Amino acid sequence: MKSLSLTLFLLIFAPFTFAQEREGEKEEASTEEEAEEISVKPELRLFTSVDGKKIQAALVDRDDEKKTFKLLVKGRSTPSTIPFDKISPKDLEYIKRWPKAKSVFLQKCRGLTIRQLLELRGYEPIPFKFEGNAIMITGKLNGKPAKVQIDTGAGTTLLHAPFTTAAGCKIGPMDQKIWGVAGFQPAGTAEIPKLELGSSIFLDEEIQAADRDHNMPKGFKRNEDILLGAEYLIKLEAVISYKERTIFFRPDNSDIAQIEKNGKDDDDFSFRIFTMKDKKQFRGKLVGKEGNSAIIEGLNGKRKSFATFSMSDEDVAYVVGWSQEKADFMAHCRGLTIEELLDLRRFQSFQYERKGNHIFVDGTLNDNEVLWMIDTGADSSLLHLDWAKRTGCKVGPMDKKVYGIGGSAPAAATDIDKITMGDATLTNRILLATDLRRNQENKQQEWVGLFGADYMRELEAVITYRESRIFLKRQK
Repeated sequence: MKSLSLTLFLLIFAPFTFAQEREGEKEEASTEEEAEEISVKPELRLFTSVDGKKIQAALVDRDDEKKTFKLLVKGRSTPSTIPFDKISPKDLEYIKRWPKAKSVFLQKCRGLTIRQLLELRGYEPIPFKFEGNAIMITGKLNGKPAKVQIDTGAGTTLLHAPFTTAAGCKIGPMDQKIWGVAGFQPAGTAEIPKLELGSSIFLDEEIQAADRDHNMPKGFKRNEDILLGAEYLIKLEAVISYKERTIFFRPDNSDIAQIEKNGKDDDDFSFRIFTMKDKKQFRGKLVGKEGNSAIIEGLNGKRKSFATFSMSDEDVAYVVGWSQEKADFMAHCRGLTIEELLDLRRFQSFQYERKGNHIFVDGTLNDNEVLWMIDTGADSSLLHLDWAKRTGCKVGPMDKKVYGIGGSAPAAATDIDKITMGDATLTNRILLATDLRRNQENKQQEWVGLFGADYMRELEAVITYRESRIFLKRQK
């Protein structure tokens, strides 16, 4: 039997959630949206003209084509337009370096949601549902509707074998091994004529398949038909937003996107995907509204009017909700990267390390520096037993169980004083700990455990594959 050591599936099921605060120490979560602490006031500084006159003002605009800029003098309500050649060389250098896009965003676009920002950059939003803490979307396998779980902890995608056969796909010999939290189980390679995820279509794929009910206890209920792993999340440059319960894909990166492409691969990709009532799709930019019609600019630069009754319900809502904020973003801010946009929205970010297709981020456990694996497929965070003992956690008896690839495995309730990642701090928690190297020859593991969907959801995480970053909401 072949052993695929690089294929590690760390989906975890538990009859109850152990990633919790210790009894009696749980804090009530706020039910109200916290106000964002974003400064929108332009920066006041002392400017000097070429003839030596000094004035305190804020830079509010710059026009590189006309070689002019606008200053809002302290105490005045209307800005003044000044030519580049009327200001001192030192101040002109400041003006040319001034991040206009960020300033415009803070002053005019800060009310846009993450979803709106990504839609404006050409991503397709796919709302997801939580089952427990698992992220679930709907897809199709060879035309058959499928429940798809988004699993960043799975290095490659895994199909449930009986479902795969029912979809008319051929599975080869079960002569491979896949590893998970409870050990390993046999798997085979399936020939997949067509995989559909929203508007993204992949043709003639080879994907591993295994019986996901293998060694599971009686009464076990499986959530998914497909575990969508990192290789497709990477291809589609996925962005996962827990707060908005939406995953975003770039369908133009699939085999067939069902939409025209602009032939570019850059950070200024700014054409939204529009869907008509007849299911036809195209890319364009909404540039205006006239009565019950939307004015959309196509990839060729030509503008055309579309009656809203001919558009999908979602696009009608998009047109109705079109605002000056969005127009300003398209005009001035579309060159900002996702990292810059989320930084302006008060998220802290981490450059994660990708090993194979797995995501790893530095953090601490009880003030010990450790490495965490980010795993949206783990319903609850989980510690490697050896690391739990080495970092001073209080490990209880091995009388609990975790479930996943290979069936079930013994685990222990473990008291944790503190977990940190950046300035995000989680205190007084209880996690399960188990041997994550069970039945493997190499018992050494450099990472402490799984930073699972429970904590990602609590910290309103955003995960981006294009920029290899994870974002967490800043804590006060």
